[in-house]
Amino acid sequence: MADPVGAFRDDAARARFLLAFDRAMSSWPDRTDHTVQTSYGRTAVSASTAARDRTPALLLPGGGSTIAAWGPFVRAWETDRQVFAVDTIWDAGRSVQTRPLPTGVEVAAWLEETLDGIGLEKVHLVGFSYGGWVALNQLVRNPARLQSVTAIEPPGSLAGIPWRTWAKMLLMLLGDEERYLSYLSWVRGGKLPESPALDVLLAGKREFAPRGTPRPERVTTAQWRDLRTPLTVVIGGRSHFVPRRAVAAVRRTAPSVRVEVFPHASHAALVDEPDAIKNLVGSFMEGTDGARHA
Repeated sequence: MADPVGAFRDDAARARFLLAFDRAMSSWPDRTDHTVQTSYGRTAVSASTAARDRTPALLLPGGGSTIAAWGPFVRAWETDRQVFAVDTIWDAGRSVQTRPLPTGVEVAAWLEETLDGIGLEKVHLVGFSYGGWVALNQLVRNPARLQSVTAIEPPGSLAGIPWRTWAKMLLMLLGDEERYLSYLSWVRGGKLPESPALDVLLAGKREFAPRGTPRPERVTTAQWRDLRTPLTVVIGGRSHFVPRRAVAAVRRTAPSVRVEVFPHASHAALVDEPDAIKNLVGSFMEGTDGARHA
């Protein structure tokens, strides 16, 4: 029997989700949409339309989220470079998974195939939450084409996820929509997103059945010490996912890594500190551009 993969509950469920997704994507500037065929399934990619000389950026969303959340950041960064964003293949979105990705090895292979399909020789990789782990995973496994990496609130990568957070996630997964909203508010420092951002999150919860989602893997001491690519890690001081001890651990093990802590930010750092993150990541990419992308 084949290993399970995530999928919409039926065609009608997919249609309902995509309607909410299209509304949430109103936060994006003008874009083009592409589909890349990989050995793990079809991967959907959106890109800003303006061509630039600087190395492009590729954005990875958080788990259970979508690329719609990146809209304001695409608007800020597209003035300097073309910006791409990928629908991660194991989550609700436009991508269609056909083959499991049980470990970080397969996740890195999928992302490498996606970059091949887009035709990006060099890229600034920026990931939030679960996407932050995907970015770090790519960095330690396939760093050759990465100009820089920014990992924003990457769970399980720097230190173990606190047991209380695991318990909350388990209750959320087993509970109803009210339980999900309570969990979402807890993760985001007591605030729920407004529509249409909330609508697309709820649609993903209702319409999509996640299966076999790869579990984040911790970066080892040896991997930290082997890093050569410029890396920035952003942590929220009120995060329930990344404990503050992770800051000291990274600074001790990999002193060349830039670690930025926003003391008042929750795990939802993109919402709590949007302007600071736009400026921080924009400046970091500009400072590490190096050779121009053809």
